[in-house]
Amino acid sequence: MSSNPLNILFIMTDQMRADCMSGVGHPVVKTPHLDALASEGVLFKQAFVQAAVCGPSRMCFYTGRYPHATRSPWNEVPLPGDEKTMGHYLSEAGYRAALCGKTHYTPDPLTDPEAQPEQGIHRTALAGLESWEFNDGRGDGWLQYLREKGYAEEKCNNPFAVNIPEEADKDHTAYPIHIRKEDSDTAFMTDRAIAFMAEAGDMPWFLHLSYFKPHLPIVAPYPYNEMYDPADSPLPNRIPEELENPHPFHIPYRIERKSVPFDEEHIWRQRRATYYGLITEIDDHLGRLFHHMKHNGLWENTLILFTSDHGEYVGDHWMFEKELFYDEAYNVPFIIRDPRVEANPTRGLVNDNFIESVDVVPTFLEACGLGIPAAIQGRSIGPILRAERPSDWRNEVYADWDFRFYWTPKKLGIPPDKCRGWMVRDTHFKYWHFNGMPDVLFDLNKDPQELYNVAEDPAYAEVIQTYRLKLMDWRMANEDVSRVSWTYNRRPGFGTNPFSNQ
Repeated sequence: MSSNPLNILFIMTDQMRADCMSGVGHPVVKTPHLDALASEGVLFKQAFVQAAVCGPSRMCFYTGRYPHATRSPWNEVPLPGDEKTMGHYLSEAGYRAALCGKTHYTPDPLTDPEAQPEQGIHRTALAGLESWEFNDGRGDGWLQYLREKGYAEEKCNNPFAVNIPEEADKDHTAYPIHIRKEDSDTAFMTDRAIAFMAEAGDMPWFLHLSYFKPHLPIVAPYPYNEMYDPADSPLPNRIPEELENPHPFHIPYRIERKSVPFDEEHIWRQRRATYYGLITEIDDHLGRLFHHMKHNGLWENTLILFTSDHGEYVGDHWMFEKELFYDEAYNVPFIIRDPRVEANPTRGLVNDNFIESVDVVPTFLEACGLGIPAAIQGRSIGPILRAERPSDWRNEVYADWDFRFYWTPKKLGIPPDKCRGWMVRDTHFKYWHFNGMPDVLFDLNKDPQELYNVAEDPAYAEVIQTYRLKLMDWRMANEDVSRVSWTYNRRPGFGTNPFSNQ
């Protein structure tokens, strides 16, 4: 293995479920290159995000801090300018830290006078990262590339429009977009990642390759739009009782997110099939990227982490999109390949330890031989990769959801200061707590698919209290003290030390 400093490739998809890889047993979707990556690293089956909305979830990944600490609870809410990101940490350590794709980062107008999110001037590359190729879904670089390839301006202005025949007899997601597969946003971002690696030379680098897909719109270039037969799409995880006795948020949310029309079988089957095609498209291009790395001396000197910012229901629980606290939205794919010999004991294993998105930053810092600042609330996964699982590793995962930005709470009459929800999940129970709405409890031993809410069952009253205290303890243990830590250094105690003679 090369003696050069370790490079880091951080790959993130948008809205990809944890179960949508052939390596974890999905009956339809094929992901041979991700499966091969897992065979050389570790696949973590119990990896969870701390928010299932793009912006707040990504800020947890990028800072190593929980949503209530980053103070960026939704897509357009700026990340405060005093928050340090992985880009800051690694660039300060001598890495060339760059972005190729999207981050959903909104700069802070208090520290960046040009940032005016209320005027629609918002997203840029994540603070601390060089904008090698910024693409927030319709990046200027990609659109200019399409123009240079000869695409008409109307196609460049709407690159995800589909070619629907006059006598269409299927859901529109069955038909291809008018961009060729070799020119898709996924193909383009992969090309740009390869170009970055070639240009970076011998300088140690960190590259965040962040794909837009399989995020909505669920449309794909040919042949990925028809790669999978809708008839083979697995049945959604849902039962009629979920609509007959729903949580108050469920029904209006279905309406707000326009999920109701997708109840029809031919629609959800087709959208699942196209969703799988988008995932295989990403896998195909990762195969190209990995091939380049292997043939250019980068494979054995680069730590690779693959994940997603959250999942997607695709009809499960009668929903599309990702909000509420079901596993389909919060459980994400998570693969780490560490090329160093220290990781050999776990190579190719599937791991069931609970992983949180806040663990990514400390993992990168430890891999680079850097200290982990006290403000970071996650933990390095490095010891697990070395088969040194700490005895105090977490036994549960948590999430924090601020839903004041939706229309649904307005419909329900919930004031903005009550629009908060929290979740704690372990191997036995999943508990949701809301301000202003009923609790939810799933007994995962009896109901792993999270279909039957038992929060109102008197037999579970003690469980409710136990898990409510877990949430309280988590919040209290992770209250942000980083901004006052200097006081402890400057003034360890008031007045004269009364213990100096003891």
